[in-house]
Amino acid sequence: MSRSCEQATEQIYFYLDGEMSQFRRMRIRWHLRRCGHCDCAYDFEEKVKEMIRIKGRTEPSAELIQRLHALLREEAGDESGR
Repeated sequence: MSRSCEQATEQIYFYLDGEMSQFRRMRIRWHLRRCGHCDCAYDFEEKVKEMIRIKGRTEPSAELIQRLHALLREEAGDESGR
């Protein structure tokens, strides 16, 4: 994998989320258009993100909410004990 591929794949989520400068976005877009390997990686990550967005619309289970509350209480207890 070339250095430009490494840079592109390291920045793929920032690119997908639009969290980068226009210049960097253009450079990554240029790379993706010319590199089949990175373009495939981008397509995969884009599909994963879309699935998460769609599946994330459902309400979490009561069990999940209880577990999260317990973890938050545990973390808060660890913070106060330091």
